[in-house]
Amino acid sequence: MTNFGKRPSAWKQLGAAVCISGIAGAAFSAQALAQQAPAQTSERPAPYAMAPESGTLPEKVLRARIPVISATNSGAAYDIDGKKIEGGVTANVMASGLALEYGITDKLSFGFLMPYVVKSELGVDGDKYKNQRGYFVSKRAAYESTGAVLSGQGLCAAGAGCDALIESGWAFPSDQEVTLSSGEKATIKAGVPVKQGLNSLILNAAVPKSGETGMGDIDMGLKYRWLNEGTMGHAVGLVVHLPTGKYEDVTLSQRATGRGIMEIGLRSSFDYKINDNYIAGWQHTVDYAVGKGKIKRSKILDNTQFNDAETTGDGFANNEEFERPGARNSGFIDVKTSFAQFSSDLKAFGGKVRYSYDFDTAVRVQDSELIQSNGFRGVGERSSIHQLGLGVNWDGFQLENRIPVRLTYDLDMPIMGSNKSVAPLRNTFITELYYKF
Repeated sequence: MTNFGKRPSAWKQLGAAVCISGIAGAAFSAQALAQQAPAQTSERPAPYAMAPESGTLPEKVLRARIPVISATNSGAAYDIDGKKIEGGVTANVMASGLALEYGITDKLSFGFLMPYVVKSELGVDGDKYKNQRGYFVSKRAAYESTGAVLSGQGLCAAGAGCDALIESGWAFPSDQEVTLSSGEKATIKAGVPVKQGLNSLILNAAVPKSGETGMGDIDMGLKYRWLNEGTMGHAVGLVVHLPTGKYEDVTLSQRATGRGIMEIGLRSSFDYKINDNYIAGWQHTVDYAVGKGKIKRSKILDNTQFNDAETTGDGFANNEEFERPGARNSGFIDVKTSFAQFSSDLKAFGGKVRYSYDFDTAVRVQDSELIQSNGFRGVGERSSIHQLGLGVNWDGFQLENRIPVRLTYDLDMPIMGSNKSVAPLRNTFITELYYKF
């Protein structure tokens, strides 16, 4: 089935989102921080609005990031081989949250991230959905279940023979009940071509409704900057992703707010100062799932409900455990620049270009990959997405009367991927507020 439950990489690093104006004056003391602690005192000197990826906060300085992410349909989807297709799945998702970072020392920072899904709307175009891998897998399972009935009646030879009969447009002379692999009973009407009836069942099972909203998976971590010399800087980090979002009790018709399993990651943040106007950075994270998560089977005939039928031929129970074997590799490479090179009046402004990537792990139920057609959330194969991003930012610390506020806007566009039912266009805004204790 379509992987409506996968959390996008945008939520994995909820570091960009919609600017919320006016908050700084109400919540923070601009005058105190502006005179006591510039935001980058612990970093190698960076001109104007550019901040190195390896930078940490000064000791006893708190940074609050208030993000809003808007992910809308880009029209892109990618098959298992990385070919761009018209997948027929649309998404309109908005998320916010709160990210806090505190400088324990000038070299060590603690971070906390709590994402929150505000809106999650989904849709499916049945004709285009037929290009999706999930459709082909579901079709294969439906043909096998129906073929068993046909061969049992002596109408065709099992396997290819029954497939050919179904494809020919053959219809049952009377209503025929077919038992699906989930144990559910489906009725194919008399006189209706079996091929047409099965197609309707598959498409009805793929139709989503508005996704879940609420808290996502909480992230916590430490970042230590050990290198800060000359033109280079490097920091290492430990990240823990807690499964606090909704996953197990979300049917296939909805998008989950979490990944359903605890993950621990190691992060590397490197930057290189090209000259006074440009800084290049590379951040890479390797995540490993810990233990197992719980997952429930949705009905194939009605994906808004969990399955309560006695399962038959696929070997899966209605309540299962799952794993995410292997490593999830994600990160980005960017180049930042200061607009001060064009005019001193623009020293508070900066821009960047970014390439990001995410090679995600696959869901495994009972060491089997054949789960898409059996009512379980997730993908049976690894997936990947690559994006090209552009961004601009404004830094209040660069004003004559400094203000401890930064505003950022990023636009990320999918450029390639694999096994992705939908690859949305992402607009992200963020307001950063600073306070020194």
